[in-house]
Amino acid sequence: RRSEPVRSQLTDMEPVDDFVTQNTPGLKIWQEVWGDMQCAYHHFEPGTDFTALLAPMPDGLCGVPHHAYVISGSMDVIYKDGTVETCKAGDVCFWPAPHNFKSAEGAEIIQFSGSGALAAQAAIIEGMMAKQAQG
Repeated sequence: RRSEPVRSQLTDMEPVDDFVTQNTPGLKIWQEVWGDMQCAYHHFEPGTDFTALLAPMPDGLCGVPHHAYVISGSMDVIYKDGTVETCKAGDVCFWPAPHNFKSAEGAEIIQFSGSGALAAQAAIIEGMMAKQAQG
């Protein structure tokens, strides 16, 4: 595990081309993974909606908590109880699990999440969608 400070410019982060970005229209992600933490820049085009991607998950919601800073635009975070939290440019946020994301106008965010939890969830979604496609 790294013990010295690490920093990165957004423009130097690794682009993400995985199951999540390939199956969420309007989503682009760049990331750095340091230890067990993912620092990711997300770009949501207007209309980005995670509902279809998350459908195979329990309650159709993301099971990973996130911390984030909204750089521009806005996004809705929808929780299991139906509560909708609108996060706008300049907001520093914590999104406990479970939740869903939608962005009508588009947004740019920096998000911090446990990297192992995100990878595990993506693998579960990919496996469940593959089973559904097989019939």
